[in-house]
Amino acid sequence: MATYDIQITKPAESDLLEIIWYISKELLEPETAQRVISRISNAIISLGSMQFRHALVSHELLAQKGIRKIVVNNYIVFYIVDEESKIVTIIRVLYNRRDWQNFL
Repeated sequence: MATYDIQITKPAESDLLEIIWYISKELLEPETAQRVISRISNAIISLGSMQFRHALVSHELLAQKGIRKIVVNNYIVFYIVDEESKIVTIIRVLYNRRDWQNFL
């Protein structure tokens, strides 16, 4: 399988910064914040070579758009794969208890 480039959207970048801030400042756990971000980053990096190993989302309309998800601890990474340009685009990274359908 070919290696794909990974792009992260501005909303996904903001999500990651919010995760770091919340865990390190609100929960006062900066080491935990770094571990969580490291796990999320590793999952995202793995999509470069294994972009189709994760399922489409269960929401029918979003699945028709090709949106896939990875669950990493308490967070869900949402992404789409462009086979023609060989790019994986990270759309959002959201807390798993959020009503994520409204954010995509």
